[in-house]
Amino acid sequence: MAGRSSPARLLALVAFGAGALGCSRGVHQAPASDAGLARDASRDVRANEGGPALDAASDASLALPVLHISVTGCATFDVADQICTGSAPLTLTFAPVGSAALDTFRWMFGDSPQASMETAPTHTYTLPRATPYAVTLNGGSLEDRNYTVAGVGCFVSVLPLAAGAACDVDGQCGDGLQCFCKAGAGCGPAFSRGICSTSCSTGFCGTGAVCADIALGAPAADGGAAAPVCLADCSSNGKCAAGFVCQQIPSGGTSAAWVSACLPLGAANDFGASCRDSNGALDDSACTTGHCADVGALGMCTTVCSGAQDCPPGAACATSSGAATGLCFPACSPAFPCTRDPALQCTPAAGGDAGLTISGATPGTTYCAPR
Repeated sequence: MAGRSSPARLLALVAFGAGALGCSRGVHQAPASDAGLARDASRDVRANEGGPALDAASDASLALPVLHISVTGCATFDVADQICTGSAPLTLTFAPVGSAALDTFRWMFGDSPQASMETAPTHTYTLPRATPYAVTLNGGSLEDRNYTVAGVGCFVSVLPLAAGAACDVDGQCGDGLQCFCKAGAGCGPAFSRGICSTSCSTGFCGTGAVCADIALGAPAADGGAAAPVCLADCSSNGKCAAGFVCQQIPSGGTSAAWVSACLPLGAANDFGASCRDSNGALDDSACTTGHCADVGALGMCTTVCSGAQDCPPGAACATSSGAATGLCFPACSPAFPCTRDPALQCTPAAGGDAGLTISGATPGTTYCAPR
């Protein structure tokens, strides 16, 4: 137990009376010398079984045990206040760091009366709370039973989840949000967990989220939500949390025609993807765009357009000869090579052999269109 755990945060030196809660500020490393720090903590070391209190101040040769708490799993760590912070559900692993003489421990995590006697327990805080949870640790010696180090404390702040985050219960989501499509609700195999969201009929979702014109499962019947809904925004870097993928979805607001938002991997096919079901039928519900067009051999997730302004960024509007409206076609790129459907090919803006008129095209760019 002596020493330090490299990736862990060392939270607290014992510096409180028995049963007191809190964290000592300014102590972030394992002590270089147990004896040197023990004298400052002598009031926290109690004799067991009615014996006299141990007092390093009256016996310079006595090296009293000292104890810190280390923790791993914090999303952030406040050095000034020594508070471990993360979003619910927050799973942390605690460990004692201090004198080797201490070999028995009792942990209280602050969210239930249940104690843990493990040396290095792992604990999950399921729900957020406005005030931090207080963690306390008592340490003792089984070998000679002559002292107990009491009242080591630290704090854990568990935050509510933002719009678009994975959730298990409504209580994990922030104000005004609900956990839709929870596991087993019937929204499909992609929803191994739910999503914190809410309706955004006004088009506003707050910082870090966008209003997307897509439903999450079927409303009410399976715990889903009707379109439009708030989802995590991935427009700046295309990155999403683990298990999610950044996809292009028609906007549910008024500020833009399309948004980039995070959905569970496999929940829906992105713009430009194939969309016929196993029976060969066009499946609108399979697409983030809400429309599976009869394009190519496998169908394409797209939307109708009158010009490039109706299409996702980088796409173009292609109109067949004599047609009143067109369809949005994605640009060919290394990430989208247009090779999955044998009836499609990368077509120049002139339209190729299919007789298409492509508007809003970027010079030198080709578009995934019928051969």
